[in-house]
Amino acid sequence: MMRVLAASLSMLLLLVAPLPAHHSHSATYDGERQVTLQGVVTRIEWVNPHAYLFVDDAESDGTVTNWAVEVGRPFDLERAGWTNTSLKVGEVVSVRGVPARSQSKRAFGASITRVSDKQQLFVVPAAKPGAQAKKEPTPRWPDGQVRLGPRPGEKGFWGRASAVGMVENKAGDIRMNGDALLFDLADADRVAPFRPWSRALYLFRQRNLLVDDPLSRCLAPGGPRQFQGAYGFQFVEQRELKRILVLLGGENRNWHPIFMDGRKLNTEELAASPTYYGTSSGRWEKDTLVVETTGFNERFWLGNGGLPSTTALRLTERFSRPDYATLRYEVTVDDARAYTRPWTAAWTVEWVPDREIQEYFCEENAETTFIR
Repeated sequence: MMRVLAASLSMLLLLVAPLPAHHSHSATYDGERQVTLQGVVTRIEWVNPHAYLFVDDAESDGTVTNWAVEVGRPFDLERAGWTNTSLKVGEVVSVRGVPARSQSKRAFGASITRVSDKQQLFVVPAAKPGAQAKKEPTPRWPDGQVRLGPRPGEKGFWGRASAVGMVENKAGDIRMNGDALLFDLADADRVAPFRPWSRALYLFRQRNLLVDDPLSRCLAPGGPRQFQGAYGFQFVEQRELKRILVLLGGENRNWHPIFMDGRKLNTEELAASPTYYGTSSGRWEKDTLVVETTGFNERFWLGNGGLPSTTALRLTERFSRPDYATLRYEVTVDDARAYTRPWTAAWTVEWVPDREIQEYFCEENAETTFIR
């Protein structure tokens, strides 16, 4: 029997919300309510980017309603040992979760238990970034330069970032959920040195729960946001061509080159044809890759949570690999139209060993093909 409880589930939403992906979790699900269901599993959709169970929930008057229950990303679930055969159609489950904001019978399953043996299903253990691999030294090329990718004959890519949102380094601890929505909007002034219009726009996006996020419409995550994505990224170092390709695991497998041939960036020329990723020129400063990028358009969000930018944006990014399992990322944002001064943010990214980036192609409204 379905029950919707009017209770504050901010902490539950913080715990279960996935990293920002095809849709904003906060815009889709209502964190102020909780739904409990129990019924027979009628269907399993083990699809990227979100897996679903369909459950027939019976009311006390005999009415049966079929609910679509999101259970997480197949990539994370499979890493934790779960598959599309861990639960069978016809089995009975008990679900506790967060219902959709719309009137659709849809929920995010915070807890799913098989009734027959009381086993809790589709639980992804808390991540321990690089815990086993940090003792290994930084991989290097024969000439001693740091490798940004796997060692010869191995696989791997860069996965989960240490921060879900992008904030100025000196901001201190700012509480936000998995979609980078602030718990307290008064913290906006600490996020970045906004100009009045960019602050107003950032707050508008926050108050509207990121419902107009360009990623939900399959647009590219330009700028620093690509290094906080849910599906990871990798570097392909083409040293003979004097360039490094950055390949993204999500959003239609986007990619962009970092040119390592010493070219200078002509800001006026690049402004005539702006792009989501801009044009990047890189150089090594000892063990740190320094990348200057300009020539951006204004159609992407600078970071998760709705940070704006303009065509005046210029980024200086620094990538370093202090050990095998850790990538340190630091970015200085210089956009005089959107911010009162340059500002810097930083986070780390964990290495995912022995795996390839999972195939995922973004298709707007793809879930409507099986969720009504």
